[in-house]
Amino acid sequence: MSPEIRPIDALVAEIGSTTTVVSAFDGLAVGEAAPDGPVDAVPRLIGQGIAATTVAEGDVGLGIDAARAALEETTGLLEPGVTLATSSAAGGLRMTVHGLTEKMTAMAAREAALGAGGVLVHRTAGRLRDADLAAIDAARPGLTLLAGGVEGGDSETVLHNAGRLAELTVRPIVVYAGNSAAAPEARSLLERAGFRVRVTANVYPRVDELDIVPAREVIHDAFEEHIIHAPGMERIAGWVTGRVLPTPGAVLLAAEALAARVGDLLVIDVGGATTDVHSVTSGSPEIAAISLDPQPASKRTVEGDLGTYVSAEHAAALIPDAERPGALPPALPATPAEKAAAAALARVAAVTAVRRHAGRLVHHYTPTGRQTVARGRDLTACRLLVGTGGALTRLPGGLEALEESRVPVSGVTELLLPPADARCALDRDYVLACCGALLAHFDADAVAALMRTSIGMPAEEIGAPQ
Repeated sequence: MSPEIRPIDALVAEIGSTTTVVSAFDGLAVGEAAPDGPVDAVPRLIGQGIAATTVAEGDVGLGIDAARAALEETTGLLEPGVTLATSSAAGGLRMTVHGLTEKMTAMAAREAALGAGGVLVHRTAGRLRDADLAAIDAARPGLTLLAGGVEGGDSETVLHNAGRLAELTVRPIVVYAGNSAAAPEARSLLERAGFRVRVTANVYPRVDELDIVPAREVIHDAFEEHIIHAPGMERIAGWVTGRVLPTPGAVLLAAEALAARVGDLLVIDVGGATTDVHSVTSGSPEIAAISLDPQPASKRTVEGDLGTYVSAEHAAALIPDAERPGALPPALPATPAEKAAAAALARVAAVTAVRRHAGRLVHHYTPTGRQTVARGRDLTACRLLVGTGGALTRLPGGLEALEESRVPVSGVTELLLPPADARCALDRDYVLACCGALLAHFDADAVAALMRTSIGMPAEEIGAPQ
């Protein structure tokens, strides 16, 4: 007699550099009945399976198969309606970005790349030089974002840069997001040189205006095309029935969906190599009135020196001598001492990353007196801080790390941090990245319900965004 197969709505694989997690979800279809009665959809996490990531073995599918087998040991055989994936393995979404000016189009290109989940390996402003081409070739990016010129403005620099990119030895997918007047010529230049080119809206259409969401969508599509050809990742195309997203990009999509229902928020993801901070906020009106830097509604920063394994030595150096772990933990801490060491690293990584993400007040002294302006990201309207990723959600002390990140450095009051009474919560079910992938296939309210459950925020606490 063949074993019974249980139909479910979705399986989502989160493929990390170290581990692969496969999560099963049901109750996401609108109007679906719960097992105990005919009610609306009851979104729920059925279970999770974990295995080592196997990109290094030449086939990421081995890790996915092992994680799914571990899941189905507890759930029985599953038949998903859709199978999805997010990935930060195989080097993640390695990108270079190029703009006209550091404070304008290059900055906008950087925001678009990071918001899409990119790992920036080189950034330039102005005309590309021989040294830049050598750096790009050495970095071997999967994608390159080319920007430059406001609408109706400069075209010469972005066309020069398109011509220089055509000289590269590597052939990344090029996303063009500059002055639309130069788009046809830039595309033709690059395609004649053998590049695949995607054209999207200008990321900096007018002075002090960012428009990065269209570029983010195109980058996600290009990433999916790139990742299925990455070494060890080829079989992922045969496993998924939906799209493959970069994991950091999926987390930001989830944060946006949650913020639309609960108000301005911050998501902190501490990993083995990096710590990502995602904020969805317009800031406070008071700070906006004195702000000098245009900011996107959704922002991601990446701290490459803050992690619990690859960059553990750098993070440990930030811990006071008396509290510093005696030995750095392995990738997967198992003993109490290893877990305590990893937790200490996660704490300093989270606190430091939030402080780096935050903007600050700057005082200028003029003949008419002191003037105060705001630089960078205003987090003062963020009433919710969410910790995700294995380090914060699976090790002790994650909540305390979030609480400490709201506290200014002693003697420094200029940082634009979340308020001291902002709520802190952990993504205890470890589903935020999965939810970012699910949003393309299921009702956003149903997906948000999964996140609310995971962070312990029931539906009755949800109000209109502040």
